[in-house]
Amino acid sequence: MPVDNAIGTFFVEFSKFDIQSVGMALRALSRDSLFVEHAERLLDFDARLKLLERMAFARQVPASVMAELEACMLRARQLHVHREDVARNLTPERARARPPSHGGPKSRGSQRRNADLSRLAELESLLVPPLERIQEYTEEAVQLQHVMQGITAQLDLHIAGGLPATGTG
Repeated sequence: MPVDNAIGTFFVEFSKFDIQSVGMALRALSRDSLFVEHAERLLDFDARLKLLERMAFARQVPASVMAELEACMLRARQLHVHREDVARNLTPERARARPPSHGGPKSRGSQRRNADLSRLAELESLLVPPLERIQEYTEEAVQLQHVMQGITAQLDLHIAGGLPATGTG
């Protein structure tokens, strides 16, 4: 089913942003790889973004880069909400089971079951975004990866050319 494939692609691209892109930015600000590994393993998505923001502030990242980082994190948090909504509204069955078709005339019970399944499918379609929306979410996740890569490059330049490292982060 195309929607299922699109949802899977969206989850993969969002995970790439979450794990790779945010992790690279954290590593740019903290040369302590053990610290970053622990943060990645122990902190949820929002907490990692907060850590990233606080580390950038502590490293006195230029205001223009901070503004880019904050805008990226705002978009990422919004996309994370969409990702959680999609994940929460997926059902294991995903209405794959169709009512059995009988060759003979339909009984009142099978008509009722078909009507119930039809209503269930309508409700599910309200919960799971349409294919176009899922594709938009995927494009946003890919864009966020590229934006965060650009920010990470700027963070690398800032740290390499400037201020001494302080603290554990």
